[in-house]
Formats: sequence, C-alpha cells, structure tokens
Amino acid sequence: MPASGGRSLLILPLALVLGLFLLWPVLFGFLASFTSYSPFDPHARFIGLSNYASLMRDVYFVRAFRTIGLFTLVTVPVELLLGFAAAWLLREPFPARGMMRVLLLVPWLISPVAGGVMWRFLYASGSGILNYALTLFNLPLQPSPLGVSGHALPAAMIAEIWRTAPLVSFLLVPGLISVPSQMWQQATLEGASVFRQVRHIGLPWLKPLLLPVALFLTGNALGTFDGVLMLTGGGPGAETLTPALYSYQRAFQLNNWSLGAASAWFIVLATMLLGAGYLLLMSREAHE
Repeated sequence: MPASGGRSLLILPLALVLGLFLLWPVLFGFLASFTSYSPFDPHARFIGLSNYASLMRDVYFVRAFRTIGLFTLVTVPVELLLGFAAAWLLREPFPARGMMRVLLLVPWLISPVAGGVMWRFLYASGSGILNYALTLFNLPLQPSPLGVSGHALPAAMIAEIWRTAPLVSFLLVPGLISVPSQMWQQATLEGASVFRQVRHIGLPWLKPLLLPVALFLTGNALGTFDGVLMLTGGGPGAETLTPALYSYQRAFQLNNWSLGAASAWFIVLATMLLGAGYLLLMSREAHE
C-alpha cells in the first residue's frame, strides 16, 4: 500500500470524530440560524436573515456586545500586566520555584462554575469575606456588589482576572527563563533599571509569545459565559449580560433556538475577525 494511502487510513478515525462531534454541530447551528428551528417543533421553515435582523434591533443584544467589549478591554491588559509581573518575579531560580509554577495553574484548572460559586460566596452581603473584613474595623456592612448597579461588572472582571492572570504567568515564565543570563548581567552592570530591563530585554524577547497569548485571552473573554452566569446571571438588569449568556438565555430559557444560534454566530464572527487580524500581523512580521 502506498505510504500516502496508509497515512490517510490513520487520519480517517480522527476525521470521523471531528466531523461528527465538531464540524456537524457547527454546520447545523449555522443552518439553524436561517430557520425557525426548535427541537420541540418539527416543522422548521426557512426565514432567511430574519434572526440576524432581530438581533440588530434588540437593545439587550447590542448592550451585551458593548458589555463584553468593555469587559475585554479591561481584563485582557490587566491579565497581561499582572501575568508578566508574576513571571518576572519567577524568572530567577529559588527554592520551590517549580512548585510555584504549578500552583499558577490552579485558578485556571478550577471550573468557571466552581469559581463563580466561590466568588459569589466571597461577595455575599451576609457571610462574604468583604463584609467580614469590614467588621474587623467596626465599619458598616455593605450589600453584595453583584447586586449593585455599577459594581457588578467590575466584580465579575476581578473574578475573571483572578482566574486568568496566573495562567498568563505560567505561559510567560519559560520565555523569560530562556533569556540568556549574560543579557541580564550586562544590564545590571550598566545600571539599567527594572523598567529598562523590561522594555529592552523582557518585552522584545517575549514579543513572539505575547501576541498569541493576547489573542487567546481576547477570544476567551469574548466567549465569557460560565463565570458570569454563576455570579450575576447577567444582572442586575442586563448590566453583566454577555453575548454568550444572551445566546444561552434565548435558546434554553426562552426556547428560541434559532435566535440563540444566530447570536452565537456573532461571537464566532468577532473571533474570526480577531484571528484574521492576528494572521495579518504575523504576515507583516514575516516580511519585515
């Protein structure tokens, strides 16, 4: 049997699995967004772009995209900054550094649902840790920020940053460790400040890694769902409603599956545009 034929047979099981469990659901969801499909209604009909037009007129959907835009613009830079700072501290060898690097993965390995439950408890008005700290200083108790307009979204951002920033550190530490020690020694002998070392050594060395990490963080933020669902459910009002949560509510709570599928494809489109921008940047760097 030709070598190419043998390789094709080896790849066939993987292709079948991907086609069945990945490609078919994606294709089915895309087709359903142009119909009135519902699993409880066998008589779906083609309605064209009606679902997409309805989304553009829905103030809650528009607000959800504004919310996730703000959420992404705040959390991603903070996660990169805190992650880089922690990675910077871990670049020099010290006892138990390996253990510290492993511990950085713990917040990310905790499921978003479990993390949301934990943070909801921490923010709770009666038994939360914030009010416990206030009682230590004889200060009046405060309501949970999750139910206060203007506070719920920052509270959700803090929970997301707590979960993701350590992962950034875990990803960046190997890059900083790979910097030749002579470069650090020369910078130290020249009296370079930490800021100059970061600017002229750390960031240029990590440049090929920072962009993919930023892309991953942005895509992850755009799809935020589980944590916000457990923390606020999209409230108060629709203040923390995200596009993914909007899609879930329309499909599973209001039984409007086709509208939920259409809203999900807006998230896909935003992610694809993000990926296209990344490929464009990579191609420009390759030609420089």
